[in-house]
Parts: sequence; C-alpha cells; structure tokens
Amino acid sequence: MNHRPTVTGNDVAEAMIAPAKPIFSRLDKAFREDSTRNFHLTIRLSPGGFSFVIYSADKQKYIGLEVFKFTPPTDEIKYASLLDEIIMHRQWIAYPYQSVMVIIDHVANTLIPSPLFEEKEKGTYLAFNQTYRDNSRIAVDTLKNSDAKNVYYLSNPIVAKIKELWANATIVHLSSVLIESLLVSNKNKGFEDKVFVHVRDQIFDLVVLREEKLHFYNHFKFTTKEDFLYFLLFSMEQLRLNPETTEINYSGLIDKDSPLYELAWHHIRNSRFVARNENFKYSYTLDDIQSSQYFILFNAQQCEL
Repeated sequence: MNHRPTVTGNDVAEAMIAPAKPIFSRLDKAFREDSTRNFHLTIRLSPGGFSFVIYSADKQKYIGLEVFKFTPPTDEIKYASLLDEIIMHRQWIAYPYQSVMVIIDHVANTLIPSPLFEEKEKGTYLAFNQTYRDNSRIAVDTLKNSDAKNVYYLSNPIVAKIKELWANATIVHLSSVLIESLLVSNKNKGFEDKVFVHVRDQIFDLVVLREEKLHFYNHFKFTTKEDFLYFLLFSMEQLRLNPETTEINYSGLIDKDSPLYELAWHHIRNSRFVARNENFKYSYTLDDIQSSQYFILFNAQQCEL
C-alpha cells in the first residue's frame, strides 16, 4: 500500500515525537498561508496519522493534500500532544479557515434507523455492541440520505484539542462521511446493487446500496489478507450477492499492487477503484495521486453533516 512509513526501533522509542514534515504533500501555488480564511479545511484523525485537504470554494477546486504518519499513541491525551507537535512545525494548519471539518477515524460506533432513535437512549445503543470508553462523550451524526443516526464515542481530550485549534470545527465520524458521500454520488445512477469496500489500517468498511438506499453497512477488523477475503465473501454470501457478477468498488488503503486486491481479484474479478468525484475540480498538483486512496477527504465536502 502506498505512502506507509517504515517503523524502526527508534520510531517506537520516540513515539511521542511527531514528524516535522508530511510523508506526502501537494500544495497548489493558489494556496497562501496568509489567506486561509478563503479556504475550507477537511481533516482526518486516524489512530496512526493526521491528514487533510484544502478546498477553494471560489474555484470549486481542491488545491492541497498533506499526510502525516506516526506510531499510534497509547491514549488520546498523547494523541492531542502529537497534533500540537505537528502544528508547531506548520503553524498555518491552525490558522482560521472559512470552515473546518474534522473526521474521527475509529470503530466505536453504531447505526440506528432514525424512526427508532431516542436521544435519551443513545448510551444504551452504543453499549450494546461497543466497549465503554473512559473520558469520552457520546456524539450523534444525523445521516439525512440514510435516514439514520450514527452514534459514537468522542474523546474529550481530542474534542478539547480540536476546539482549541479550530474553534469553528464540525466533528463527524468517518463512517458518516463514507455512507452519505456514497449515497450522494450514486443518486440517480440505477437501482442495481452497488457494493463498496473502503480499506483502513487492518479494518475495512463494507457498504451496500440497493435501489439507491443504504441496504447494509458494517466494518470488519482483519490481520491477514485471508481474513479480509473471508469476511468479504462471507458477507456477500449472507447478502446474496454473487461474487461472479457483483461489482466491487474499492477505496482507501488498497491499490492494484496490494496483496488484499490481488487475492480478492481471484474470487471477485468484477472490481474497480472508485473514480474521482467529478462534482469538484482538482489542482494539477493532485494529478499523480490515486484519488480513491483519499476518498474520505475528497468527498466529505458534499455531505450534509
């Protein structure tokens, strides 16, 4: 998989030292550090990384992408300190922006159909299939296109750090962006089943759209490529999706050279990578990237969250 750092013994020993420079950076000349109020900032906070894109609403164009990787810290307080270290080297990241969306990447969430949701019961919903998280609050995203609520834990130290750095930030869960953006992008594109696999670090999300509505969503933790294939094929079997005819649309940490893709291709030949969203324009500096790897960041802008 592309853009993954090599972790050495020194890296582990110095886990609290964030990288001064991104492992991947593309910034258009149109971006100016003294004019951040003209741009929108979309950030993804992953257990082992921090990434963001910069969007110019005036030009309807993405003009920047940066990715930082680090050893996952042991708790959220240390994670907040890592953000401080990164921004100490690139202070303009924390300058005032026209708007800021922060996407929280973890799996401590659950979906509830809106007609069944009661605000006072949100803790009960989450406790049903998620382990209690200390020093956290319970957040709820409203998924308008899915007619559902996404209930998830939100770390208090992370929230405090986000609001300290970006007072106007909107905080949402990664799966909310994934589901809503897929529904928006696939509206009026036929009623046949559509299957999407979004790969994270040893996790993948499976989304199935049927008749342009959310039919199925779940995430699966895996260690080996065989685990990945097993969960994917088993889920398709339960959903009565024929691997010989069903098309799989991949995004996230997967490409044609990935062992995950190579193994799955022998069982699911009808597969492709999610195309770049043509509702937006993209700077020439982003021409050489595989946009499907950054699907979440490049599609969050179209979600009503």
